[in-house]
Amino acid sequence: MLGADGVQLAAPTKRCATNESAITCVFMIGNLRRFHSRSGCFAPLHRLYCAGGAIGKSPLQFMQSGSERGHNSIGGAGSAIAVIGFPGLGDLVRCHSLIQMIAEQNPGRPIDIVTPRLAAEIAEFMAEVREVISADFQHRRLNPLARLALSNTLRKRHYGTVYIVQSSFKAALVPLLARIPERIGWAQECRLPLLTKPRFGMRRLSRMVDRTCWLGVNDEHNMPATWPEPKLRLPASLQGEFETLAAKARTMAPVVAISPGSSDPGKNWPVENYAAIARHCAEAGCAVWIVGSTEHRNLAAAIMERAPARDYLTTSLKRLALTIAAADIFVGNDSGPLHVAAAFNKPSIGIFGSTDAAINAPINAVVEVAVPEFAIARKSKTEIYWPSLEPVVRRLDRAIEAVQQRASILQ
Repeated sequence: MLGADGVQLAAPTKRCATNESAITCVFMIGNLRRFHSRSGCFAPLHRLYCAGGAIGKSPLQFMQSGSERGHNSIGGAGSAIAVIGFPGLGDLVRCHSLIQMIAEQNPGRPIDIVTPRLAAEIAEFMAEVREVISADFQHRRLNPLARLALSNTLRKRHYGTVYIVQSSFKAALVPLLARIPERIGWAQECRLPLLTKPRFGMRRLSRMVDRTCWLGVNDEHNMPATWPEPKLRLPASLQGEFETLAAKARTMAPVVAISPGSSDPGKNWPVENYAAIARHCAEAGCAVWIVGSTEHRNLAAAIMERAPARDYLTTSLKRLALTIAAADIFVGNDSGPLHVAAAFNKPSIGIFGSTDAAINAPINAVVEVAVPEFAIARKSKTEIYWPSLEPVVRRLDRAIEAVQQRASILQ
């Protein structure tokens, strides 16, 4: 089966659920009280276990009782669905492929998404999402009180199904404590007892979109030919702000949005290359908007010193999304803004050096990727290979020509 970019969609190999992970997990949780009495190292998880109502029950009874209560009190047909998404912007946009699959399979069931407050704004651009629940946890921490508070919030909303996109053990604890009867996720990190519908073989799937969308596959013999492309829509509440930006863009058209930064500096294409792209755009009669986070102000300043460009950096994801939606073309690194531009159906050029485009690139057809000419282009301890300027300029020229032709037809 071929994906949207012509890549074969890999199917994870079927395997029987072994008892090893279940025994490990039950042993770990079941002995928390004994461990806690000897030392305080397991105190956070012990408090979470106790607060969830597990005192007086074996761990397995506690897990089973949650599902039974849920099934007795919740009707699966009309109950709401929760999706616990990734914390990163690009990964959250990628989750929209899964959300579209869930919405198609479950007409009439509302879908809510749980994500950190920083990324919650972008979920408002997903038409299928009813509500966004913000949840912030410290990285690599159990955060028992915060997870317990979130589980209480989810329990009160009476969800019938939850899709746990993250593969960590901690991510699966909250739906268990929330007594959500149907819990779907990858059987990783000894999570098998925490899930009612585990998926196996995650590590056999290399592409991130495959790992995300396979959670929504109910029947391997009736799979979609391709995964749905992420599609962001402007909410009515932001239409006025968008029209202001769009009117400004029409006076400068075509507008090329350049995003020179990312959350990982190792992903950033050299800033002098972006400056050259900005100069080339100006010579072609295009306006250049520099988009992204205000944390990358130094990169924007370096570009504006060498080429005519405007600073549209912001601290708001809503503002970032609106700016990208108002532009005509996008050029940027392997980062969240690239996924946002692709989901808004903007002709986009993604520049990959330290990361693998075959694994991380958006699946949207409007995206062209520029990769190093070297076959061994990966992040190494000594050097990162980058695509040269020429292939990026060629792709950009094609995109500019297409935008100009479309504009002339509409006039």
